[in-house]
Amino acid sequence: MTEQTMHVAVYCSAADSLPSLWIKAAREVGHVIGERNATLVYGGVDAGLMREVASAVKATGSGKVVGVVPDRRSTMASPLNDERIDTTGLDDRKAQMQSLADVFVVLPGGYGTLDELTGAMAYIKFNAIADKHILVYNPDGLYDNLLAQFETMIRLGLMSRTNLEALEICTDVSELVSRLRQLIS
Repeated sequence: MTEQTMHVAVYCSAADSLPSLWIKAAREVGHVIGERNATLVYGGVDAGLMREVASAVKATGSGKVVGVVPDRRSTMASPLNDERIDTTGLDDRKAQMQSLADVFVVLPGGYGTLDELTGAMAYIKFNAIADKHILVYNPDGLYDNLLAQFETMIRLGLMSRTNLEALEICTDVSELVSRLRQLIS
């Protein structure tokens, strides 16, 4: 019987020329995934922080890279992918990533990353999955306004505080990688 490896879904930006601190965080997350012989599940394209995470996993010489690539981005698929899962669109991509993931990591990203984050929250809550965690890396207060919006929604009765139970906010890289190591040990 083979041991089941942990699958870490990483949501992040495909944009290039981002701050060096964000790139460092992506590399360190990838390094932890690789050193723990875990599997990276990500958007699968060769760009931005996605490239950095996948490169770091591969640089460890262990771990696995699974790219979940929508048809529309098939020409951007990363050569670093050990396995490629083609999807019809973004909703299919999110569903595939959610079903594969044991833990979620949210790095800096734009509206797609926000969609993936809130999708993972809804997936965990709706399906009453108590043992999945979402680590949100919040450098430079990037997600402060989003977290404040969640608090406003709770205050106004639009959502319950229990919707936030899976979220763990990490403000620095060392906190993020330390918690990730605990979860995929």
